[in-house]
Amino acid sequence: MSEAHRFLAMDYGAESGRGILVTLADGKATMEEIHRFPNRRVNIAGTMYWDTPFLFAEMLEAMKLCAAKGVRLTSMAVDTWGVDFGLLDERGKLLGLPVSYRDGRTETVHEYADPIVPREDVFLATGGETWAIGSLYQLLSMQRDGDPTLTAAKCFLNMPNLLTYLLTGKKCNERSILSGSSIMGVDRQWPRELFEKFNLPPNIFGEIVEPGTVVGPLQPDVAEQTGLGELPVVAGCGHDTAAVVASIPAEGDNWAFISCGTWSILGTLVGEPVATPACLQAGFCNEYTLGGWYMCNHILGLWLVQECKRKWDTQDDPWDYGRITDEAAKATYDGVLDVTDATLMAPADMEEALLAVLAKHRQPKPESRGQLIRCVLESLALEYARQIDTLNELSGERKQAFYMVGGGIRNKLLCQLTADACGIPLHAGAEECTALGNALTQALAMGVLQSPADIRQVMRNSTEMTTYQPTDQEAWVKKREVYKNLRK
Repeated sequence: MSEAHRFLAMDYGAESGRGILVTLADGKATMEEIHRFPNRRVNIAGTMYWDTPFLFAEMLEAMKLCAAKGVRLTSMAVDTWGVDFGLLDERGKLLGLPVSYRDGRTETVHEYADPIVPREDVFLATGGETWAIGSLYQLLSMQRDGDPTLTAAKCFLNMPNLLTYLLTGKKCNERSILSGSSIMGVDRQWPRELFEKFNLPPNIFGEIVEPGTVVGPLQPDVAEQTGLGELPVVAGCGHDTAAVVASIPAEGDNWAFISCGTWSILGTLVGEPVATPACLQAGFCNEYTLGGWYMCNHILGLWLVQECKRKWDTQDDPWDYGRITDEAAKATYDGVLDVTDATLMAPADMEEALLAVLAKHRQPKPESRGQLIRCVLESLALEYARQIDTLNELSGERKQAFYMVGGGIRNKLLCQLTADACGIPLHAGAEECTALGNALTQALAMGVLQSPADIRQVMRNSTEMTTYQPTDQEAWVKKREVYKNLRK
């Protein structure tokens, strides 16, 4: 039996955070949640901040719990949501609380930024999303508003790098969180020419490191507070999506993935970023993970079903996910739904919004809730197929396999419909990838694993995978054509 190694993965989402203890032994990884806490935004004088002292205190609590349990950790690392950041002054002190991407300061930032550098040029330089909430545009909103914090800043750190700095006292910028925040160039360096055109202060952008870099041990005061001693801290895949991609239990090279939950993130690994006008027009962007780039698109996912459940599920007439899926499995429906319609992003009543989109495209009105959900799930699968076709065109190769991870794997009907719609086998498994990707990247950094391929092998060893083979392809070819023509 091989030696067991234990890693602490601190996984911060926009709504909650977790301390996950991952044990790696005999080629398999197991997880134990040791601490969970809410994440919260605080509105102070009209600005929406992240309560960073609270987030740091809760991380220390998770570390103390490890020490109290007598757990001998090999290392720890932090992953978070993307785009947000903190700024440090010349003494290394935090200049105010990091502002949340949900704050309104970037709502009109493109009106300020586009005349200086058009979004198309920003995409060609970075390959990343040019959305207003990205780190670049947040900095530009501060510049536009004359924010003195930006003037005083001497160091920029995205959230996982900021929390790592508070643990170690070491400043570095890890590539996955930079790309996921749309502030890294296609050459994997700072986009200095963009910074110069935007007149952003160049001195705040410091050292860049690869995911899987050992940053240093805990600072003495943190080591003493937590009881963990000189624990190594790793800059892993700091962006939570990159951690997911690093741990997809795939084999070979020619595959696509979808991380399916409230949102669906569909993509593939690429040797170099595809920063072309065609990629931008198709809605794809390029982000970085352990070992290189991946190209992806963000699609509405099971949000469409979740919001229907929220309306339908009552004490007198329960509609849980089991009932919803069973009713959909029994139903048949001939129409298709444009799941990319903007009205489905945040409607007050999802059921009514879905019916309105169907009516707009002259699709038959569903006669039951089962028919409506069947329509939603088939249409999601058809959208995945459409995006796979686009991915094939942009990447220049046809994908031979498709991997689904995340909470969506519990919906076996969606899994089968996705295989049917895409016409290639779907391998579904690994409901929980973020913390495992975090921890196994640490294992690579610490020399316990030797390559990104080792991580995928450990995931296959640790995860029960179900393969869904495409069926009834003659009918699905026709459905794909109907869906393709829906928006013409």
